[in-house]
Amino acid sequence: MRNKIIITIFILNAYISFGQTSEIVSIKKISLGVIFSPDYCYRSLNSDTSIRWIVDYRDSIEIPKYGFTTGLSLLLEPWNRISFEAGLHYSNKGEKTKMMELNPLEPDPALPTNRARFIYHYYYLDIPVKINYIVFKGKVKISVSAGFSTNIYLYQRTKAIFDGSDETGSSSGSEELSRLNFAVLIGGGIDYIINNRLDFKLEPIFRRSITPIVDAPIKQYQYSIGANFGLYYKLNK
Repeated sequence: MRNKIIITIFILNAYISFGQTSEIVSIKKISLGVIFSPDYCYRSLNSDTSIRWIVDYRDSIEIPKYGFTTGLSLLLEPWNRISFEAGLHYSNKGEKTKMMELNPLEPDPALPTNRARFIYHYYYLDIPVKINYIVFKGKVKISVSAGFSTNIYLYQRTKAIFDGSDETGSSSGSEELSRLNFAVLIGGGIDYIINNRLDFKLEPIFRRSITPIVDAPIKQYQYSIGANFGLYYKLNK
């Protein structure tokens, strides 16, 4: 009986010590970051064969545009080479058109010109969650990452730029776009340790929606190529 009591105390002591150590390690490896990513944005379209001509027409007049993603990220490193990251980001996605005829059959004399380019801005609140794996670890870390993002639609803004004129116009709305969509994330980065508290991270990243952003016969999937510039502050040394 005495031996059993001693063994039980030893096991409980080891368990408590391990639990305390794990908790300390987890707390020491939490970082809060601020990120900004310039993004090259566009979309892909899917539809039935009967309305494929609309897709072909849009593909002929629409081109990529520049957007951005910015916000806060929380980085948790429970293990030596694997970390988890979640964020709350504000993003500007979309596309734009080439310079095009507004109404070639019936020109409007009230307009400054009959040609214009339209830029479509779609604003979202993104909640990304991803896992990072460190391939090389030192003062400079090299990692790869993958995950998904829940994107909450906020509002839309369309800007018109008229050919041969300094005049521009803009409008805001929330028509057609789905309130919620999901995207996959694939990236890889370089993490430079500045000091005991600060890390700088550069992460090229690809984002693509896996659910359509427009609930219509023509399904539209948004994607972007960007580079996250992040500054991370370690909450504990």
